[in-house]
Amino acid sequence: MKIGMWYVGSLFWSGALKVLHNELSNLDFDILALQKTRLESDIQKFYNFALFNSELEILKNEFGCGFYVSGEILKYVKVFKIINERICCFRLKAKWF
Repeated sequence: MKIGMWYVGSLFWSGALKVLHNELSNLDFDILALQKTRLESDIQKFYNFALFNSELEILKNEFGCGFYVSGEILKYVKVFKIINERICCFRLKAKWF
């Protein structure tokens, strides 16, 4: 499993998710933490990945963070929790090894 972090600056423009997906499919990440996404808070599915994002409605398109999760790992996501516009977390179903 490859896990990483990326400061994207903004995903609030037309075609941004497609560019993000193309870049990350070349890098073959399973989970990627994204900072400064500037997207509304929700879960967006796109091709074979999902983007979990946190952004408060009052601060629309100003901050935001999230996770890019590939389709293989998506079935193991149990909980996605938004703490504030700069902090979010999710829980994966896993086994100790």
